[in-house]
Amino acid sequence: MTKLLTVDGIEIEFEKQNTDHACKWCVYLRLKKKDKEQTFLMIRTNEKPFTRFTYNSGTTVNLSEEVLSEVFTNSVNITGILDEMISDHEKGKNETKN
Repeated sequence: MTKLLTVDGIEIEFEKQNTDHACKWCVYLRLKKKDKEQTFLMIRTNEKPFTRFTYNSGTTVNLSEEVLSEVFTNSVNITGILDEMISDHEKGKNETKN
C-alpha cells in the first residue's frame, strides 16, 4: 500500500558506503513539515540507486531533462568543496617535498 504524504520540503541523499560497511549504498529520505524536520526513511542496498526525472503533462508521463535540470539547480553544490579539498591536498604534498 502506497502512502500519500504532503510535506513542505523533501531531501533525498545518496550515500556511497565505505567497503567496511554491510551495504554499498544508503539512501536517505528527509521530510520537512512546518518547523519539524526528520529522516523519514533510510534504505540500504548493494545496488547502485537508479533515478528518474519525469514530467506529467496530464495525459502522459515522460522522461524530462527540464525536470532533471530544475531539481539539480536546487541540489547541494559540492564542486567548490571538492576544489578546496584538492587544493589542500596539493598544498600538503608540496609542503612535504620542501
